[in-house]
Amino acid sequence: FFQRKASLSEDVTMGHLYLRILEGFGSTLCRVEWTGFGKCYHKTRKKSIQQNNMAEAAIIVGGIVLAGAAATGAVKNLLRRRIPDLAQDDLLPDPTNDLKVIRNFTEQDKAGLKAAFGDSPDFIWILKDGAKLEKEDASDMESGTSYLMDFVFYLAENYGHIIKSVDKGGNFQGSIVLVPPVTPFHYKAYTFAAMAHCGKPPPALWGDANRKARFDAFADISGPHHEAMHDCLDDHWYLLNLGVSPSAQGKRVGTRLLKQAIHLAGDKPLFLECHNGNAPYYEKYGFQCKKNYPFAAPEGTSRSPFYYNAMRRDPDQ
Repeated sequence: FFQRKASLSEDVTMGHLYLRILEGFGSTLCRVEWTGFGKCYHKTRKKSIQQNNMAEAAIIVGGIVLAGAAATGAVKNLLRRRIPDLAQDDLLPDPTNDLKVIRNFTEQDKAGLKAAFGDSPDFIWILKDGAKLEKEDASDMESGTSYLMDFVFYLAENYGHIIKSVDKGGNFQGSIVLVPPVTPFHYKAYTFAAMAHCGKPPPALWGDANRKARFDAFADISGPHHEAMHDCLDDHWYLLNLGVSPSAQGKRVGTRLLKQAIHLAGDKPLFLECHNGNAPYYEKYGFQCKKNYPFAAPEGTSRSPFYYNAMRRDPDQ
């Protein structure tokens, strides 16, 4: 899928997902690509259609266009935002009064959040296989972090709730992204949309076979998620991302954001993934590790696996 398109705009994203659905049903008649709302072209695949039989071809093309319109409508409905917007009044009262509900990140917010993950151990494992970062790695780390965080931004702004902390000057301090209960099918569709939106990963992540193999190892993350939440797959909250700007770390910004997530989840379970270094922090707030698992890249592409944790917090904890 990444190799097919280097970058996709919002409307082309819709069309290529629609195209995948048509091809997934085994369509051998035609290939339809969306080039804007309502515009398409076709190339017939059935050699049996003769050029002189224009009436038959017109009927077939008309059917293709109608089927395409119906499929596009179905995909648009599948990918629509299904949750009511979060209101400021929904938050737990906070004495610092610096938490804000937002629908979209500003560029300053994005820069602050990317800086928060600029030395994340999982990103370092993809780029350096656990080795120490050197000065010459700064550019690769920046582009790799930017790509991975753009994926989070897309999911957050289109399908999640965002709460951010700001200082007295209105500057970004940290944020948390929560995805309310949704079916696994819909969440899978949302992730496909986010991947299509982000396009092909940069050379920092796919520049060589070993990095690509380690990056691809993260594709297995949904398995432990489903295993940990097997009894409430479509009835739990998902803590997708929690990050604090380096300048605000140590000020309990992350803790106050996490308490908001626990409050909003209410009587439903809450799930998150984290690497080994962060697991003890979440355990202090009632999360339990349901599975500690390695991202084991194919043999020869990594010196050692990188371990992650599927963490669950039930309402009574």
